[in-house]
Amino acid sequence: RIAQGFVAPVILLAATSPDSRASGASQYSPLYLKVERYGYENDEVSDEDLFEELANKNIPRETETFDGCDSVKEPSPSLKPEEIVPLIMRALQNNNEPEKDAGLKTAWEFSTDTTKWVFKNNVTDFIESCHETADLFPTSFYGVSMNGRSWELETELNRVGGDNGWIATQVMKTISSDGRMRRWQWEMRKNKRPPCLGCWKVESIASSDRNGNFEDEDFA
Repeated sequence: RIAQGFVAPVILLAATSPDSRASGASQYSPLYLKVERYGYENDEVSDEDLFEELANKNIPRETETFDGCDSVKEPSPSLKPEEIVPLIMRALQNNNEPEKDAGLKTAWEFSTDTTKWVFKNNVTDFIESCHETADLFPTSFYGVSMNGRSWELETELNRVGGDNGWIATQVMKTISSDGRMRRWQWEMRKNKRPPCLGCWKVESIASSDRNGNFEDEDFA
């Protein structure tokens, strides 16, 4: 399963099935997912129903710009892939510092086109969805990143293909506000074309099951 905001709902829905939920297997989707299911205790509601409910919400469309706002961090070719996860997690931990939702706006800036396509390039919808997920589900990605007790990196950055590789992964462990543990596999990709040529962004964040196991541990 992939974290909301950094995951594509289409991928999530394709990877989710009653059999996989029954077995407790982890699920994967793109970086910031529209609907995140790991940690959901109510399995009577399907992923399809949850996604449709959020997708059909009548959320006001607003235009927001962050010009001149130093509180929102933005990708830069000078940032190394090792810096991305700590930067985003610290921003989300202090989401409303120095201004409301500065952390979520930073997460938006560091998301790839996959996430922005899911939310139709609307940052207002993205922020609304993240807050809704965080409030309802403590073990969701935004639940643990904004309201959780702690987070720590479990592995060194794994740069696929060596120093010149354009894909990197890293595993993080979190403890939610109610004391539950989850592990997360971040996948970052280096932009190979403008805009922001050479910048590292987050493609997906995959969640473990409640025991900390991933569906596929081959990335380690």
